[in-house]
Amino acid sequence: MVLPEIVSLINRGEYGSAISLMEKIVKDKSKPTNERIEYCVWIAECYKKLNDLKLSGDWYLEAVKIVLSQDSEIRLKAKQALPYCEKALENYREGGDALDVMEAVKLKHRLQELSK
Repeated sequence: MVLPEIVSLINRGEYGSAISLMEKIVKDKSKPTNERIEYCVWIAECYKKLNDLKLSGDWYLEAVKIVLSQDSEIRLKAKQALPYCEKALENYREGGDALDVMEAVKLKHRLQELSK
């Protein structure tokens, strides 16, 4: 099982190695959607620990993409995706560029509209 190895790497501060393992899981479309989303969040948090807020935001947006790719009602998907978008926006505001912030703001507004 990969999870104990990932947790061990993170606990030792070996974020790059943990990220590499988790990226493989996220790319594996045979894995359950919720698992892939959770690993996106973990990757985002690892990048935050590495002080790379741009990549952290990118991985939160990857979680949004996975949520939106699910076969379910758009309103529910938008509600589920919104918190990940907000985390991406928070990271971009702290360490991204103006374009990242602008795109995340637009996406947040769109998700808010869709979730009503």
